[in-house]
Amino acid sequence: MNDKSIAGIAVTPSGKSLLQRLSTVKIQSVNTDLKAHLAAIWSEYDSFVFCLATGAVVRLIAPLLQHKATDPAVVVVDEVGKFAISLCGGHLGGGDLLTREIAALLGAEAIITNASEGLNLPAIDILGKPFGWQRGTGDWNAVAGAIARQEPIQVIQEAGSTLWQTTLPPGHPFQFGFAEVRESTVTHKARVWISANQRRFSPDADTPKVQWHPRVLWVGIGCERGTSAQLIESAIQYFFRINHLAEVAIAGIATIDLKADEVGLLELCQKRNLPLRCYPADLLRSIAVPNPSSVVETEVGTPSVAEAAAILAARQQDEVIDWNVQSSAHSSDKETESNLLVTKQIFRQTDLPGAVTVAIAVSEQEFTARQGKLFLVGIGPG
Repeated sequence: MNDKSIAGIAVTPSGKSLLQRLSTVKIQSVNTDLKAHLAAIWSEYDSFVFCLATGAVVRLIAPLLQHKATDPAVVVVDEVGKFAISLCGGHLGGGDLLTREIAALLGAEAIITNASEGLNLPAIDILGKPFGWQRGTGDWNAVAGAIARQEPIQVIQEAGSTLWQTTLPPGHPFQFGFAEVRESTVTHKARVWISANQRRFSPDADTPKVQWHPRVLWVGIGCERGTSAQLIESAIQYFFRINHLAEVAIAGIATIDLKADEVGLLELCQKRNLPLRCYPADLLRSIAVPNPSSVVETEVGTPSVAEAAAILAARQQDEVIDWNVQSSAHSSDKETESNLLVTKQIFRQTDLPGAVTVAIAVSEQEFTARQGKLFLVGIGPG
């Protein structure tokens, strides 16, 4: 099962024995006031597995529920392990997935009752979760309702993996792109944007909309020594705002290796949990940029830091780069293809010392912040 914290609640010896078969579940065998005990530990776990009657669980958790975005997942199993029921937090809390895992471990039947599950359609509120996408604004309940009713749903996907589209069943309600306007054109009942752009939806619009933001934007940074994290963050916020980009679509920060110890950059990356990619001057110098600077080249050995670093980071996300090969191969033949979205801009504030140069590049492949493992198992010669 997943590595999130899971509490198992049992009130009988047989229930405790059943839950002990779920190796990652911390068993709470309760002999005291169960209601008070549950209230005391409710915020400490991501998921709860009850070996208890469903009605009793409903009455126990009802006073503790606050919002589906923050409530833990709740799964109920019967005393003999015949059924595993996803009761609460099925989508956002991961309850549906946990229910399937528990059912597989116990040899039980998974009971999942949400509409998207029955229709074999993706749940819109967790659609981008496997890809590391970030949820944006929108009327999520209204769009989910339209999908459940199988009404026409327009999907505009400008970024991120399209793998999810390949798993849709025949007759699904999603229609991709902008349809040509003709008399027979179907009127969409909802719209889904998948983009790095930040769109503002009118609450009075007839068509409900939501937006997912794949993490595809790499921010190249150049700055004076000693520039504060506050100034760097203000610069990023300003240029994202005026270019209508979503800050949650940031994949990471990129700069020259001379700035690998820049305190302001390190503080910002730590605060936002962003990776910092640092490149040597000779590699940055191999990248063709629209705004090279002879002054910058004199100071750090490359005519571009922000633009070149952003381009490199975005490109590195799309393919594995051998720095040595790349550097020697392009020292006399610079790359001309550019994924630069916003050319370098300089930002200052009168009340803060320092200066920041910002450039933004977009990668085709989203950054998920996850690392996989590959196990090679030998089976002998031949």
